[in-house]
Amino acid sequence: MIDSAVALFSDKGVDNVSVRELTSHAQVNVAAINYHFGSKEQLAELVFEQLTARISKSRADELERVLAAAKARASRPELESIVRAFIRPYVDLSMRTEGALLAQFILQHRLRPSAMTARLIGKYFDPLARAFIDAMAQACPAVPRTEFYWRYTFMVSTVVLTVSDTTRINRLVRLSDGKADPSDTTALEGALTRFLLGALSAPKA
Repeated sequence: MIDSAVALFSDKGVDNVSVRELTSHAQVNVAAINYHFGSKEQLAELVFEQLTARISKSRADELERVLAAAKARASRPELESIVRAFIRPYVDLSMRTEGALLAQFILQHRLRPSAMTARLIGKYFDPLARAFIDAMAQACPAVPRTEFYWRYTFMVSTVVLTVSDTTRINRLVRLSDGKADPSDTTALEGALTRFLLGALSAPKA
């Protein structure tokens, strides 16, 4: 049931997936959701909890490797490596489903915050955000640390809004006449990385 929920929620969004569609996809009877999870909403909360815990750990581990490598060579961490550690869930093909679901979760918290989204953000993402801000401040000592609280928030918004538009009438594809397509993950990763590196490292005026 969890696997079915991840697949359907990432493709259509939680609100657009019915209980019957979930149970049909999982090949179980309709009563199974209430019996095992209580409701579709409680199933969604479990899915998001597992997702945020797993992705947070993956990002934290990768960031730690970046910092350890910098320490081993007695130099500052590379900003590009920090950025790539952050965006990987959204651009790595092996994590594409999870990345789409993660973007939905963050948008849900921005547009319709709830006790559930606030709890998960506070438990998993706030400590990770502080770790990334620390790392970026180390990488760019000429930029005041306070500036990175702004820039980290702008980075999250840029990435999430870009990867969340995956419809057939994608605005980026339409505006560029097909020359820029976020379904091309290599192009997406390159463009995001270049933009974020410039934005994060820009001197404060």
